Amino acid sequence: MAGEVPSHLRGPIRAMPPASEILNRRQFSMESRKDAISGTLLVVLSVVTLGIATFFLIVRPPMLSEDIAYTGVDINTLPEAFHDWLRIVFRTWGGFIAGLGCLLVGIGVFLLTGRRRWLYLASAAGITLAFGRFLLSNIELGSDFLWLIAAVFSLALCAGVLLVVRSSR
Repeated sequence: MAGEVPSHLRGPIRAMPPASEILNRRQFSMESRKDAISGTLLVVLSVVTLGIATFFLIVRPPMLSEDIAYTGVDINTLPEAFHDWLRIVFRTWGGFIAGLGCLLVGIGVFLLTGRRRWLYLASAAGITLAFGRFLLSNIELGSDFLWLIAAVFSLALCAGVLLVVRSSR
């Protein structure tokens, strides 16, 4: 009959549980769920990522042979300031790559152990490292946008401190 409620929708009306109960269920299931394969892959990827970050932060020269081949520039004609600028740029990239590596470690170890604390601490380390290196690079450059980058770093630092404090809960 038209307008009739289907049988599977009839029955007692149940009240929706409070939001806090729903969130607690999600947190419980998130903490207790482990995934060894994904966790291991992410930890391995994080080690590789941190290795790449180390290369960018410490070892990478301003111009690799492929950079020279692609751009077609004679590096001997480039001013020393350009080489210095490229070093700063690649160190900045290294900081962001290291920050990503920290995040990957935290996610991977969380998936292996189910311990949320790894998510908090790795996130704190990752954002502080990435935005801290970004700030240092812009101080070195004498950036016109230092005020903005310092504000973003301050925000990352506050979030990092909060994550560390809340990690012990």
